[in-house]
Amino acid sequence: MLCGLVVTHGGIGKELVRVVELVLGPVPGLAAMTNSGKSVQDLIDEIRAWAAANCGAPGDGLLLFIDDFGGSCANAAQIAAIGGTPARILTGINLAMLLDFVTWRDTLGLDELPRRLVEKGRDAITALGPVQEG
Repeated sequence: MLCGLVVTHGGIGKELVRVVELVLGPVPGLAAMTNSGKSVQDLIDEIRAWAAANCGAPGDGLLLFIDDFGGSCANAAQIAAIGGTPARILTGINLAMLLDFVTWRDTLGLDELPRRLVEKGRDAITALGPVQEG
């Protein structure tokens, strides 16, 4: 089973995981981590430690969900993903991506699931027009 770690600025990730669990119930192998008060090296160390403790068999794999490309979370994830547990990194996380991750992580592998989640995340972004009256 693939595991997922949401690494974000502030408490965004923790709230996303909390809402996923409100919708789907407890989700083993999914957690959130904040960068608040941490250096990039702290994040790298914490990501690697979490993966080693929570990602099961070495071949299972890890998806790292990042809120914004180019910041400390993304930089730490890129370094942490080298060696150890096989990992892929997705940036621009949203709730639709996380719900789809939980739904499909037992069916699709580490090379297929990220593509699906990117499509799902993009599809969830839309501009709703004003409601037309009568």
